[in-house]
Formats: sequence, C-alpha cells, structure tokens
Amino acid sequence: MNRHPRRAGGFTLIEVLACLLLFSLGVMAVIAVIAQGLTSATRAQSDATAWATAMSVLKDPLPMGCEEDPATGLLARWTWSRAGSTWTATEAGSPDAAWSCTTWGVDQPSDVLVPDMGTPSANNPLVFPPGGSPAPGCAHGWINGYYVERREQSRASDRIARGVRLVEVRVDVYWAKGFSNESRALASVVDRHLRQEAP
Repeated sequence: MNRHPRRAGGFTLIEVLACLLLFSLGVMAVIAVIAQGLTSATRAQSDATAWATAMSVLKDPLPMGCEEDPATGLLARWTWSRAGSTWTATEAGSPDAAWSCTTWGVDQPSDVLVPDMGTPSANNPLVFPPGGSPAPGCAHGWINGYYVERREQSRASDRIARGVRLVEVRVDVYWAKGFSNESRALASVVDRHLRQEAP
C-alpha cells in the first residue's frame, strides 16, 4: 500500500511566498484604486471651481476677492485703488496686485479690440504688460488659487445706440502653478453682453 508521508502542520516556503505575493498584489490594487479615486475627485473639484471662477469673472471685471490676513488669520477683503481707468486690488499685508483691470467707456466712438482675443495665451505682454496696466478692456490676477485673464472687446459696428453696445468677453482660467506661454487654460468661456452706460 502506497501512502504519502504525513506532513507536520504549517506551510512550506513556496506557500508562504505565494500568500505574501497575493497579499502584496491585493494591497497594491487597493492603493491604486484609492489613488485613482483621489485623482478623479481632485480633477472634478478643480473643473468645478475653475468654471465657477470663470463664470463669476465673466459677469464682473472687478470681482470681490479676499485673502487670509497674516496678522490675524482672518479673511480680509481686497483693498481697491483707482488711477484713471485702471483699477487695482491688493490683498491684506501684500504690496503686490491681486487683480488689475483697465476699463473703457461704453460710448467711445472707436473700436476697442484685444490683439489676441481669439487665441489667448497666459501673460501676453501686449495685453498684460509686466508691472503695468492691462490694455483697455483687459483684466488679470489671482482668484480662488487660479490665474485668471479676462478680455473684453467691442467693434464700432456693435454700437446699438448712444451708450448702448454689444461687448464680447473672454475669460481664461489657468492652473496656479506651472503655466507658461504655451499652457492651455483649465477653463475658457466666451460670451456677448449688452452694456449700457450708467445714466
């Protein structure tokens, strides 16, 4: 009668290694699923906040912003200043401009055309000169952790009546870090508004 030798309780080295391998693969799969979920959630949140930022700036070239005050730790509103047709907002405790905007009159007779309205790129020196005022109808700055650029233009043919005209507005929202002249906007929106001069 042929009998297999009886084995003492426990696992062989091969069985232990196989179990460890399966356990490692399972743990790595769980970590990969969690990482993929976090990446998707981060992307979705970024898309949502970028679109909300773009829509807010689309409607208002002088948006309301705030930043944490380093002295108190509380949120402090931007401080606005005006020089001619240029508006500048600064954050509490910082001399740098958080937002700059140059406006133009609704009833002006000439065209107001932005050079790169159709194909914008971040920090175009023609529209957003470093350290200077933006071109008429342009605004840029940092909102909600994004770098935002807003362009506004109107042709003479867009005038409907005295003090009333159509305006084309484009807003581009970029990542706060790592953008370059070739970078693509995270969110872009273009719309036409009817603007009327205040009575």
